[in-house]
Amino acid sequence: MLVAAPSKTILYTRTMPREAPVRQATSFDEFLEFEIHSQERHEFVDGHLFVMPGGTPRHNRLAINLLMRLDPVVTQQGCVAFMNDVLVRTPDEIGYYPDLFVVCDSSQRSMRVQRTPNIIVEVLSDSTEKFDRTEKLRNYRTIPSLEMYVLLEQDSILAEVYAKQPDGSWRHDVLREGSSIAFSSLELMVPLA
Repeated sequence: MLVAAPSKTILYTRTMPREAPVRQATSFDEFLEFEIHSQERHEFVDGHLFVMPGGTPRHNRLAINLLMRLDPVVTQQGCVAFMNDVLVRTPDEIGYYPDLFVVCDSSQRSMRVQRTPNIIVEVLSDSTEKFDRTEKLRNYRTIPSLEMYVLLEQDSILAEVYAKQPDGSWRHDVLREGSSIAFSSLELMVPLA
């Protein structure tokens, strides 16, 4: 059963403070049922629903530009790219709407919720940066299929790339102007410029 959450509390989700959740749900399925009928999008973290902040035109443009570069290669390799309105569900039953992600598992393509992303990209903004760098990084890396997590700055030419290594560890690279993001599983280099 969905219940309204207290309006002035701060919830500490896995060590990161967030504004008060708007609702609570007893399960991911209950969250999905609510989300289908909601006019706003929500993230689902530890049983709580949080309203998704809106993006800026620059934020949107960066995600679209990257999608336009990725999509032909992704499609050619039998994968699919998704933007904004498709949920990623982690093994811990947490649900996020990444700015952009790629799925190569053909059994997941038509579903509104994806469990097997290979690449996830978030465009950083003032309202989401701390969660993208901490909570989402931690939770996304629990997804066995994930190979790459990319954070794009919208106010400067800068990207942070977390790439899963063959031994299961994660490599972190900071890329600046003049660099390219190597999407190695797609055999694609995308210049930051």
